[in-house]
Amino acid sequence: MPDELWEEIEALLPALPPPTSKGGRPPAGHRQVLRGIIFVLKTGLPWQWLPADVFGVSGSTCWRRMTRWAKLGVRPAVHRRLLNRLGRLGGVDLSAAVVDAQNVRAALGGEHTGPNPTDRGKAGCKRHVITDASGVPPGVRTTAANVNDETPVPAMLDALPAVQGPRGRPKAKPDALYGDRAYGVAWLIALVLSCRIRPRLARRADPTHGSGLGKVRYVVERTLACFSHFRRIRLCYEREGEQFQAFHDLAACLLVATRLKQYRPC
Repeated sequence: MPDELWEEIEALLPALPPPTSKGGRPPAGHRQVLRGIIFVLKTGLPWQWLPADVFGVSGSTCWRRMTRWAKLGVRPAVHRRLLNRLGRLGGVDLSAAVVDAQNVRAALGGEHTGPNPTDRGKAGCKRHVITDASGVPPGVRTTAANVNDETPVPAMLDALPAVQGPRGRPKAKPDALYGDRAYGVAWLIALVLSCRIRPRLARRADPTHGSGLGKVRYVVERTLACFSHFRRIRLCYEREGEQFQAFHDLAACLLVATRLKQYRPC
């Protein structure tokens, strides 16, 4: 587990209950549990297969603790802290933002899935990612596979955290937004303009591209590939959408923490 991630999450976690006079096994430490959750995220193992003798905690405990942290809003808070830490080092570039989506097959179905139009109508989900100009993901959202790519963009723009740079005031909105033809609809372009963001979205009826193809947008493709490296979210194995979103939030935190390693003094 990256030290940067633990340093930011430790202060946000609730204190463990003190041992009781009745005895019994003390609760597992938060760092042990987080290591187990990250192991499941990276390897794709079922919770029941988590080797308790290695991590000192069971998969059931990791699942319960992850659900409890989700109710406390820990993951978004950690993501914001990591982004601010990276931004103060000059690692977040909001001169532009790039948005794209990726379909994911759902192995177990569920109410959070929908018919995938690119996979013969099979149940699936979709991950929507927005990155800065260098590929750092300040936002990720999961929906059913039949949700149009452009639909979650307004909510994602509103949810972008204000990131502190090396100097000046925190910045929440990018200067420009890039996207492919799936995002080049009139209502979204008008909304982006109303947010004082320059729309660089490929219009569907315009023969000229003008959306940074091969020059700017490649960073979001690279980030989507990084999300696919986490085997637990390569497919959707969750029966509830909250768990699938929780794994994506943690993956985004890990990607930001990985960027922080570039600024770690040797």
